[in-house]
Amino acid sequence: MLKRLLLVSATLFLVWGCNSSPIKSTHDYDPTINFSGYKTYAFISEHPMIAAGDSVPNPLTEGRLMQAIREQMDAKGFHEVGDPEQANMAIAFTVGARDQVRVDSYPTSYRSGFYGGGGFYGSRGYGGIYGGTETRVRQYTQGQLAVDIFDVATHRPAYHGTASKKITSSDREDPRPVLRAAAAEALGGFPPPAGGQDFVPLR
Repeated sequence: MLKRLLLVSATLFLVWGCNSSPIKSTHDYDPTINFSGYKTYAFISEHPMIAAGDSVPNPLTEGRLMQAIREQMDAKGFHEVGDPEQANMAIAFTVGARDQVRVDSYPTSYRSGFYGGGGFYGSRGYGGIYGGTETRVRQYTQGQLAVDIFDVATHRPAYHGTASKKITSSDREDPRPVLRAAAAEALGGFPPPAGGQDFVPLR
């Protein structure tokens, strides 16, 4: 039954978007769930990663993200168990990358040459300032991680967090730091405060 929730996790994968900050995150949760009762977690299956986007992810990504999520959950005081049916929470995650094109238009101006004497617009000279538009097209890859936590007792989704970032050359050379940072951002809202105080879920 829990494995069927992988399909639910895939549908929760958010649309990619451009962001100006290094990592942009969103968090949402079910306010009817008592998160204070959660003590243990497990990954939803032996291979909890779902791939989405325009390219096939590096097969090493799954293990690296599992470790990054473990570090975050352990730091929050939760204990991992091997059998997801014996845990309070089951975790699945979705990763992907999508090629993006950004088109920016900028106003431009240039001053023509000035000839003759008499100073600016002098009697024997002429000149002017001409305006125009400069268009720049940039291609980049946007990556995203979505982490979904399910309530094992009810098989209901409990929490959904995402982290997205424009992939740089350094991210490709050594993806481990950005994967750890993405896991931290995606789980940054978990667990929600008791009763949901001071926590604004994604609308």
